[in-house]
Amino acid sequence: MRVILRFIALIVVVTVTLFGGFISYIFPQTYCDVIEINWGIVIPTDGGYSLEVSADSGASFNGDGTRYHVMYFDDAERISYLLGWSKEIPESIIDYSEQLLDELDIYYRPDYGSCVFYTQTKSDGSQILIFWDESRQEMYVLEEFL
Repeated sequence: MRVILRFIALIVVVTVTLFGGFISYIFPQTYCDVIEINWGIVIPTDGGYSLEVSADSGASFNGDGTRYHVMYFDDAERISYLLGWSKEIPESIIDYSEQLLDELDIYYRPDYGSCVFYTQTKSDGSQILIFWDESRQEMYVLEEFL
């Protein structure tokens, strides 16, 4: 009888653990978790950060649309070494970013002259643009899902 109870307890513990992991994957805890799931980019949050601005173009059936987030990081040096930042931002990227921010009606924008830049594009054309302003310790993340 004891063996059966231990076996049942073990199954319950394993089930709860797996279910918890599944739920945390489906419902990420932070926006940085969402970036990791969608883009494979791990942004360290253990040094302290806060979400300053959050906007999106609204829900859609296909999940497409635009998202914009501005995050402040306490540990600026760590973020400065996070990605392969480009120091020169192409004018076409600035124009594209401005167009998306205009569509979202956002006034809190990066100072492109003070930022370094990273981008990644998926096979479906979806794109993430990340601007990092070390002097302000702010990361501007603009995602367009197609």
